[in-house]
Order: sequence, then structure tokens, then C-alpha cells
Amino acid sequence: MRFLVIAIGLLAAATTAPAQSEEGSAQALLAQMKAACGGSAWDRVQSWHETGSVEFPNGQTAENEVWHDMHSLRSAMIGRMGGKVVRRAGFDGASYWQAGPDGQVRTGNDPAGLRTQRRDAYLSSFGWFFPDRFPATVELIENKAIEGETFQVLRITPQDSDSFELWVDRGTHLVRRIVAGKEFADLTEYKTFDGVCTATRGMQGDGNPQHEITLLVRNVDTTAPAHASIFAAPQ
Repeated sequence: MRFLVIAIGLLAAATTAPAQSEEGSAQALLAQMKAACGGSAWDRVQSWHETGSVEFPNGQTAENEVWHDMHSLRSAMIGRMGGKVVRRAGFDGASYWQAGPDGQVRTGNDPAGLRTQRRDAYLSSFGWFFPDRFPATVELIENKAIEGETFQVLRITPQDSDSFELWVDRGTHLVRRIVAGKEFADLTEYKTFDGVCTATRGMQGDGNPQHEITLLVRNVDTTAPAHASIFAAPQ
């Protein structure tokens, strides 16, 4: 599920006793997470083509289509409302771009923006399952709790990128929350596509109900080739 950065702020969450922070413990948890979500099937994933929708607080809904190259940090998306393209955006690994309904393309490659783009592309590509492709520092930090439920927490800092947290369900070993900067996404309704699992419902926000959006995934194809033209800024 694509993690979209759109808002500011963060819900408060309580913390519990610190967990072990040894590298081996973090790697053991990652192994459990991979086994719970498809195991060796992840090794066959070549690309990620996701279709679904985004529900906004004002009641509007946009159709959402997302691509990821699972061997690089390239990504792209198209949003449509009423059959018309309202937003296109992408990251080709060197610069990021977006285009609105008027077709005007805006690009950027400032250092801060690139760090955020790499983080989001790593998140969207389940980079923690591919350490050989996407180097990152992974730490098992203190457990955190919300609404009486306690989670194991991994802090991950991809190479040349901003860090983020994965809150992992202690029973299922599935990711239940992502915290990135001042935003969070709560993930539920996991389903399996082509042998690997992903959340098909994500509520993203910052603690302000007026900023909450819901992302819904209908289908994922992990076999279709991801051509370079998909990720390039449109002319």
C-alpha cells in the first residue's frame, strides 16, 4: 500500500518497557515478518502494480493506480476522479515530479525532498524484505502501545533517507502502523496477491479527523514489467 505524505501532526501514543535493541533481535523480527507475509514468494516479486481508491474527508473518492520497481526505488501513481486524471506523480530515482489536471509538470531534486521520496519509495516497496537491494539501518526500539495494544517497533533508516517506524503485531507479525515524520498510517485487512500479503485498507492521518484519508486496495499484480517510461516525468 502506497504511503502518501499529505498532512502534519501525529497521534500521541504511550510507551512501555524498552525492548532488546540488538541487531540480531531486529533481524529475527524481520524474518518472522517475512514468513508471515509470504516468505520465499517475495523473492519472485519483480514489480508492484496496485489498483484501488482513496476516500477523502469531504466524501469524495479518487481511483488510485500505483507502480513500483521492486529492484530500485522508482515509483509512480495516477489519481482519477470521474474518469479524469487529477494528479500524476513519480520518482525516477534521481528527481521527483508531479502533474495536476492542467498537465503542468513540476519537478524537484532538493536534498530534503529526495530523502523523503526515498523513504516513501522504500516503504512502498517493502524494502525491509530486500536488504541486499536497499541498504538500511534497522533497530528494534522500545515497545509502543495505543488503545491498550502493545506493538514491537522497528526504526528503519534507509540509505540517504529519512527514518520511519514499523509497529508490528506481536501475534501475527504483520505491520499494523507506519509512523513517518509527523504522519501515521494504520493498516488492516491483509490479503494475499501472487503469494505475498499486503494491507488492503489503510487509514492515514495526523490526529486531526479533517486530515484523515482511507486507502483501499482492490488488486495487486507483481509480475507485470515496470517499464522505465512509467516513472519518467511526462513531457
